Amino acid sequence: MDTIQHNPARLYNCDETGTTIVQHKHTKILGLKGKHQISSLQSAEWGSLVTVTTCMSPTGHFVPPLFVFPRKNMKQELINGTPPGSIHACHPLGVDTDRDFFPVVSSFLKHTKPTKEDLVVLVLDRHYSHTRNLEVITLARENHVDIICLPPHSSHKMQPLDKTFMGPLKTFYCQETEKWLHSHPGRVITAY
Repeated sequence: MDTIQHNPARLYNCDETGTTIVQHKHTKILGLKGKHQISSLQSAEWGSLVTVTTCMSPTGHFVPPLFVFPRKNMKQELINGTPPGSIHACHPLGVDTDRDFFPVVSSFLKHTKPTKEDLVVLVLDRHYSHTRNLEVITLARENHVDIICLPPHSSHKMQPLDKTFMGPLKTFYCQETEKWLHSHPGRVITAY
């Protein structure tokens, strides 16, 4: 642990977030005083959940993410435009499972290249796919990765990726969907 204290590039945080294809939070707008209803353009579809799992260090180095799409079978069109090296999976509900987290850790090892002399610390929340996955824990130990779990019921305050990356990502995604809907009237946003 002493070697990690002086090298933030070897400390990584891993977190997943669910992003609906069509956002339901709208940006704030100004209206006339006393006006109770102000219309806004919205997609006719409710949208489905795509889960994204990301690992990032405080220095900005990131491991290509895992995308879990809400479907049974993968279509090649879904991965167009994703970052190079991204991992893709499917689940009927679009959620991350313990079987999906093993490829994330394998990709993490490939991109961070931990050694006995150059250890890596991976900070996780207490999601069951992280803490109850013996394959993941064994793989991490064998490859010089120390796993630290955040205390229960504290990740909303302590999870670095929620505050610095996932929150702004969702805000900007929401703004972009609103712009796209305004410039493409009558069309809907899909997973493609």
